Amino acid sequence: MPARSFPKPLYHSQVDAYLTPELRQQWHKWRQHLCLSGERRLFILSGEQHWAISQAHALSASITESLWLGTAPTNINALAISKFKMVLGQEYPVLIFNAFSGLHPDALGAVAGTISAGGILILLCPPLASWPEYQDPDLVRYVAQAEQAQTIKSSFLTRFIRLLAQDRHRLLWAQGQPFPHLASPSSTLLWQPYPDRSSCLNNEQRDSLAGLLIAARQRSPLILTADRGRGKSTLLGLAATRLIKRGYRVLLTAPSPNAICQVQAHCSFPLTFYAPDTLVESSLAADILLVDEAAAIPVSLLLKLAAKYCCFFSSTLHGYEGTGLGFQLKFLPQLLALFPNTHHYQLHIPARWSSHDPLEPLVFKLLALNARALPPPAAGTPYIRWLTNAELLDDEPLLQQVFGLLTLAHYQTRPSDLRHLLDAPELSLAAMFCQQTLIGVALLNTEGQSQAFALDPRLSQEIWRGQRRPRGHLLPQSLAFHGGFQHACYFRYHRIMRIVVHPHCQQQGLGSQLLHWLQQQANTPNTPLSGDFLGASFGASPELLTFWQKNYFRPLRLGHTQDNVSGLPAVMMLWPVTEAAIDILADWQAQFSNDLAHYLPTIERLIYRHLQVVAPRVNAELDRQRAYDFAFYHRDLMADQGALARFTAHHKSVSPLSISQQQFLAEMLRPSAQPSKIAKNHRLDGYKSAIAQLRKLMQGFFNATCKR
Repeated sequence: MPARSFPKPLYHSQVDAYLTPELRQQWHKWRQHLCLSGERRLFILSGEQHWAISQAHALSASITESLWLGTAPTNINALAISKFKMVLGQEYPVLIFNAFSGLHPDALGAVAGTISAGGILILLCPPLASWPEYQDPDLVRYVAQAEQAQTIKSSFLTRFIRLLAQDRHRLLWAQGQPFPHLASPSSTLLWQPYPDRSSCLNNEQRDSLAGLLIAARQRSPLILTADRGRGKSTLLGLAATRLIKRGYRVLLTAPSPNAICQVQAHCSFPLTFYAPDTLVESSLAADILLVDEAAAIPVSLLLKLAAKYCCFFSSTLHGYEGTGLGFQLKFLPQLLALFPNTHHYQLHIPARWSSHDPLEPLVFKLLALNARALPPPAAGTPYIRWLTNAELLDDEPLLQQVFGLLTLAHYQTRPSDLRHLLDAPELSLAAMFCQQTLIGVALLNTEGQSQAFALDPRLSQEIWRGQRRPRGHLLPQSLAFHGGFQHACYFRYHRIMRIVVHPHCQQQGLGSQLLHWLQQQANTPNTPLSGDFLGASFGASPELLTFWQKNYFRPLRLGHTQDNVSGLPAVMMLWPVTEAAIDILADWQAQFSNDLAHYLPTIERLIYRHLQVVAPRVNAELDRQRAYDFAFYHRDLMADQGALARFTAHHKSVSPLSISQQQFLAEMLRPSAQPSKIAKNHRLDGYKSAIAQLRKLMQGFFNATCKR
């Protein structure tokens, strides 16, 4: 949600009634002690929003470099919580996080790393006892309809509050209660990070800096990874200084200009920021390209940069940035395959705060950032059962195992997925155990026709025509709008969002065993999987295509663009449950084969060879319907290009076209069509103008038919 200005004026008499001069003095003295010890703290203001904002404003009033996220006083420039990535790479002594504007887990995890030594994270929230029932704006991201969020009692917040209560370092000031006792820092040691002659703060930094210089001399790529606050950006700046002195040409890139402040601050020479996509297209030469905050850059872009320059990549490994864990799980293996001589350094010792700092471990615990799967037992017979939300909430070790496995399963896993797991109402979770150890999980989401939300005929038609795009319902909406299956929204689906087996248990058929169990459950009355289809959407690698198809799932849609991280198009597959689903699936498969034949020149051969498709069958009436709804509504060109090509080929004489119109139509209906370039060639304004012109030409076919 966008940050909103707090409408009520802040009267100093209100604030001073709580924060007396003595308390203010205690607060400032305590902050000085924290700065000396290098520790940071979480300070919670729990009560009505107006009261919490007033106290936060008073506590941070004398600190000019504080940052507000979410609703703030009228005289404060606040940043919307959804814009949290803008502050990556920066530092703040005090950061106010207004959870009344939504407790966004990714945002909390990211901004906690921007708080400097001695700093305070001030969290504003409702009274703790009623916070789980609060209509948190962040909940709308996990439901199909916003109204559903109003009835959710948040298990994520229930767990969050429980963990806060267990932490002895957090401070809580509840409305109507006395100001909390400000305990002395846990460490009595003076934290004073004196840099050595190389400007490094510890041996780890010194060794990594030497490694950077060696890699530059060898022209070898380098990866520098660490949690936040370890000095990655600082090292890039120090290395840049030395390399430039030695005559190297050094370029700098990052997800945004705001992310390079620390690199520039520690480089003695001016470093110009270049956007990653600009560098890919440019002819700029460089000996070394520094890539900071690399995890927030699409993997496909990172690979292009690595192919063009000798790159030094710096990144965190936690999944609260752009591509989640894509940097670690997808990019690193590909980079090492291309450049086996890649250097890799990892920093563990904090540089921007004390190693005794209690804030970082608390945030890690709250967001399960260190969740790990347990090693499986040496022997045992696997068994599968459903896990309930209550079990996950009451059994923290089990939750850690589940989330640890899910993190291994997918590169886009983020802290928000923990909240999704605990709060989303349409999720089902199947777990495979060996003895008492979790070795596999499958996470499913109910879509389409359900008790909570039904895609009625009118809404279904509007989705098909491109007039509406309600939240969620990936399978029915995408199959209808992109796949061209007119009745896709009339069925109920259970989409398998994640399916994973512990790495030590793979290649034993356990993934197929878990999938077969789900199929049996779908055929059993009164289970969580009652519905018409099981489905999945995933990157179309040969290995995954083989796995799903050998388990009788059938492809029905292949995406036209590549994923930023995997570099693969998405494929959607279904397995039918009901008789109605079995009948219509045969028609959909034939239609998919028909469209696939049109796009064949643009499909990677390896992917096409692994797709099991049936013989194509032309449905002239459906082609006509798709052409009509493209012409007069908002259907998508790439979804309907095959149908448009077939329709116009069969109705050439209906709407006589000029030579120029014929050429334009032919260009737009080629599988490799690029409407923006075609628009330029035909003196149109751009992509939208080209699509509008095509719709107009298609309307001519139907208008001519009516006149006849």
